[in-house]
Order: sequence, then structure tokens, then C-alpha cells
Amino acid sequence: MINKTYDEKIQQWINDNKDRIISYWCDLIKIPSVKSEKAENAPFGLNCAKALSLAKDIFAAEGFTGDLYAESGYALTNYGSGEKKIGLFSHSDVVPVGGDWIFTKPFEPVIREGSLIGRGAEDNKSGIIAALCLYEILRDCNIPLKSRLETFIGSDEECGMEDLKEYLRMQNMPDISFVPDADFPCSVGEKGIYHFWCESKNELCNILDFAGGEAFNIVLDNVSVALRMSDALLNELTALTENKPEFTLFSDGEKLTLKAKGIAKHASIPEGSLNAAYLAAELLSKCRSLCENDRNILSAAANILSCSFGGGIGITHDDPNFGRLTSVNGMVKVTDGKLCLSFDCRYGDTLSPETLEIRSEKALNNKGFIVTYKSNSPGFAIDKNSKVPDMLEDIYEEISGERLGRVLMAGGTYARRLKNAFSIGTYVIKRDRSAPVMKMPEGHGGPHQCDERIDLEGFFEAVRILTHYVIAADELINE
Repeated sequence: MINKTYDEKIQQWINDNKDRIISYWCDLIKIPSVKSEKAENAPFGLNCAKALSLAKDIFAAEGFTGDLYAESGYALTNYGSGEKKIGLFSHSDVVPVGGDWIFTKPFEPVIREGSLIGRGAEDNKSGIIAALCLYEILRDCNIPLKSRLETFIGSDEECGMEDLKEYLRMQNMPDISFVPDADFPCSVGEKGIYHFWCESKNELCNILDFAGGEAFNIVLDNVSVALRMSDALLNELTALTENKPEFTLFSDGEKLTLKAKGIAKHASIPEGSLNAAYLAAELLSKCRSLCENDRNILSAAANILSCSFGGGIGITHDDPNFGRLTSVNGMVKVTDGKLCLSFDCRYGDTLSPETLEIRSEKALNNKGFIVTYKSNSPGFAIDKNSKVPDMLEDIYEEISGERLGRVLMAGGTYARRLKNAFSIGTYVIKRDRSAPVMKMPEGHGGPHQCDERIDLEGFFEAVRILTHYVIAADELINE
């Protein structure tokens, strides 16, 4: 049972401090912290460093000590004392923005219909702000802890987690950790993540460029293809794209440009997405005015891109716990005349990383593509004897009124590199709430989509749950 006295104080604190907290949150969102070129004391780019510094300064403004490890790309903030340590892990970096925002510009946060909208509003600047709320609640409501809290704020979670590698090299790992970057009540495992680039064995002839995307982990939703100009090609493509709003075709007299628009989603949940590179490759592979060489390359590419569940790369797998393997294309480019495709594959722990690599490389080779880069991070599962998941499920049920089972994640969080770490959510939509949740158009509103949003009532309910999680974890590790 949660402490009812503490719970009343927590809810009152939230009611009294929402506006100030949201103001801090918006300040963080305004920084375009997408990974960029390395600079001095900015290993993941100047904007990532700026967001990291601001996050640390926000904690300091509210009286919480911390350290900025600028050269390593992370910051730590602290609360309390004690031999045992509870970790909170969040990140200030964000994925690229995309070009189809409707409700605001990506780094100009707004509140609409109870939701905060902006790149990073949920993923994962909400995690930083949740930790700030937790610190303040514990202090202002005089809720005692035997342990000390340490919040890790990273700046490379989306692109490799080199920041966390530095932290683990330099610091002692917490006794238990929460990663507010997932779902409630808690995650007890994550899929493996395999990133790779492949390129066509043959060079393109009539296609000058084929470009789109900025990250492995977002389904590619916009591509632009430049082709050598010819009247026959112009006429054929005009006919092929007629009455197809997903395509745009224009000519500058010297070259043709074909644009294709799909639907973006996070790579871990590709259901409902539509890959723009597939649309373009499929259309062009049928274009008789292109040379046979280019048609063959594009036909193979369309086949590779046709399935988001491994069919295109020669390996499908349905894990009994984690579900289906996913394989998502996020970027496309032409390098030295060859068509290059990136892939983000997520797979359960009953499939070995070696099997995935061998079988996919063989299938791609048979289709005229070779793998030129790969990085494979196996997944994990929490010890089945752990007491923590049951404890968190009980707290979540008592507060939300709903019993949810523990989560096995397709996404990847810092938890995969930590011991005794549990990814959790940063918002919860209670069944009995009266206010409606804002609805977004298809392809908008998700953590890696345009118009990324988070429900504010749901966020502050998550802060309430997180606070009780930490109180319970403190008791558990100090038994």
C-alpha cells in the first residue's frame, strides 16, 4: 500500500507547481538538440551540449547539486545521502525533426488541448523534468529517504549511447535504476537492436541521387530522387504519378525530381508506417524509360524494403516473449553511384545476433546488395526472481485503478546497459479521467513523429507514480 499521507502531499505539490515546471520544460524543448558535428566539450554537437548544460542548470536553480561532464556528454545531479544509490536515467538529445509539422515548429513548444507539443516533449525531456519534480517533491514534502538519488542526463541516447559508456567507465552503477523513457508499469526486458547499411553491388546510371532520412530509428517518410532528364522519362513518370498524392514530380529542364511521401513511426513499432523509399523504388522499377540496370537495382530495393518484419532481408522471427522481429529503413543515399540503405532491426532473445547477421547478409547478397557497416546490441531480460516488477505493478494499480502486466520492449533505452534497471513511462492515461486526450492526424504525435506531444495531465500522474516507485525502491534496497 502506498503512504496516503505522502500521496496527498504529492498531489498538492503537483497542483501548486505545474506552471513553473512546464516553463522549465519548454526552455529545454527550445534547444534543437539533434546530434551534430563534434566540437570542444561537445562530443555530440553544440546544441546537445547546450541542452545538457541547461538541464543541469535547471536543477541547480532549484537548489540541487550536480556536475557537468562536458567532454563525455553527460551530467549528474544529486539529492539526499546514504550508502545505497537509486539512479534515474534520462536524455536531452532528440531525433531529427521531419518536415511536416502542423501545430507548431519543432522547437517552438505550444500547449494545445492539454498536450505539450514540440520535439523532445516526450522523448525524453519529459524524463528530465520528471526527475526534477521528484527531487522537489521529496524535499518540499519532507519525504525521507535512506538512499541518495542520482540523475544521469545524457546527450547521445538516440545515436549510440556513448555518453552512458563514459558514465559506466567513470562512475559506480546504482543499486537500482529507473529509466522514464518507456511504458508503465515497467519494462523487464528489451529487444536486441541491429543497425546496418547495405549498398548495391552495381552503380546506378540514370538516377543521379536518391536521398532521405536522418536517423536509423525512424521509418523514412520523405525521399527525393533526381533523374537524368528525357522527354520519354518525363512523360512516363507523369502518367505513373497521376492521381497519386504521395508523389510529386517536377523538372528544371536539366533533370527530373521525384518526391515520395510516406508515414513515419518509431522503428520499434512500424505498424501503420509507410516507407517513402519503398514507394519511390517500386514506382521507378516499373518505369520502362529507365535503363534495365537501374530498374533491376530498384526492383531489388523495393523487395528489400517491402516488409517491416524481416521478410525483405531474408529473416523472419517470432519470439515467444518479445514478438515479431522488425526491420525498418530510416535513411537512403547514393554513394559513388551505388544505392545505400540503412536498417534498424529489433529482435527477441531467442534469436542469436550471429544468426540474424549471417542470414540477412546472405539474403541481401543474393539480391545484389552487400553490408558495408553493422552494429549489434543484444537485448536483455530482468532476473525472473526479482521482487521489483510485482512491487511496481502493485503501486501502479493502486494509483491508476488498472492492473497492467509488465512490458517487454521493442524500443531501446539506457536500461539495456545497466544492472537492475527498469524502464517506465512518463505519462499515464487513467480510464476515469474526464478531459479528452488530444487526437492527432495519422503520422503525427508520436515520439519520433512530427508534432511530438505528451499529455500534461498524464505526465503529472506519472510523476506521482514515479515518486511512489522511488519510495518503495528505497525501502526495498535498504531492508
